[in-house]
Amino acid sequence: MMGLYAFALSFGFILGIIFAIARHYGGPVVSRLATAYIEFLRGTPLVAQILAFNILPFAINSWLIAQGLQPLDVTWKIVGTDIYGITRTYLDITIIICALTLGLNSGAYQAEFFRGALSSLSAGQTLAAQSVGMTKRQEIRHIALPQSLRRAIPAWSNEAVYLPKYITVAYFVGVPELFGAAKLIASRTYEALFVYGLTAIIFLILITAISWILEGIYKRVKIPGI
Repeated sequence: MMGLYAFALSFGFILGIIFAIARHYGGPVVSRLATAYIEFLRGTPLVAQILAFNILPFAINSWLIAQGLQPLDVTWKIVGTDIYGITRTYLDITIIICALTLGLNSGAYQAEFFRGALSSLSAGQTLAAQSVGMTKRQEIRHIALPQSLRRAIPAWSNEAVYLPKYITVAYFVGVPELFGAAKLIASRTYEALFVYGLTAIIFLILITAISWILEGIYKRVKIPGI
């Protein structure tokens, strides 16, 4: 679960910055394309996205076979044993697609947080950058991004906090995560109330820890007076 979380948050962070800049500074075409990506990913259910992207390789294989071409290998996997000696799948095509989908979805939300922070910068800073001969790229790198990333932390922390709960939808495509493990344990022990209660407490501790960490980071890097 934490591997999915770390990848989705990091990948979404990179995409968020790229699409926020594209939407805020891009021309008519680039800005509209970035807006289309953001609105589509934010406007459709995450479960539908994960299911659709997981079906895509099999749909591609069906088309390749119909064309008489060699289909893609979607059966490979990396397996190993855990500390209890149980064989587990650590990586396969489903886990990769699920991680990428979570990252794409998170990137759409993060882009809006960063775009809002970019929009909060005063126009005078842009004029000042132009007056000293900075290019648009230099302005974004040295003026806009350093300020907007720090300003975005309070809003961006919502995505960092909610993402662990979003990851539970990976259960629908068979990706092992905390909720799926809880369901399996509950079905074997018949202690559903205890198991799901413990799962809720684990989520509460995890999310509280993430909130505290981000709050500490914001206090250290925030712009004085803002």
